[in-house]
Amino acid sequence: MDLTLSRRGDYVVRAAISLARAFHPRGYRKIREVAEEMRLPRTYTPQILNALAQAGLAEAKAGQQGGYRLRRDPATISVLEVVEAAEGPLGPERCTLRDGPCRWDDMCPLHPSWDQAVKALRQALASTSLAAVSEVDASLEAGSYEIPAPTHRQQRRQPKPAH
Repeated sequence: MDLTLSRRGDYVVRAAISLARAFHPRGYRKIREVAEEMRLPRTYTPQILNALAQAGLAEAKAGQQGGYRLRRDPATISVLEVVEAAEGPLGPERCTLRDGPCRWDDMCPLHPSWDQAVKALRQALASTSLAAVSEVDASLEAGSYEIPAPTHRQQRRQPKPAH
């Protein structure tokens, strides 16, 4: 099962990290700066930053000194808020068992377990601040973050066993 973000979600999180890393109550980041730093498509970056603004997490200012900035300190913004700014409410949109075959009208037998898993994921993202993610990003960039093994990228790099 793939639990990764959509492309839009990926871009919104990366843009939020960029704004968090440059957070200063009076400073704004240019769209091109965010796009370059986070390797986002320049033509799509305004829409990405606008998603953060529509969610109330960022604000825009026009003009030469303008750009985008976070409305709050990154330590007070949860990763859940950022993800939901891009993806919408985090949770199943339909029955986990894909609407059948199911003999129950209101819920499937997997519902209680799946509900617990969704609540745990929401809690983990809600209790992680954008500042914490930004710090990990800065440590990764500096090469000072200890990468746990195995990671999803290491798993992709492993050669397939010969048959």
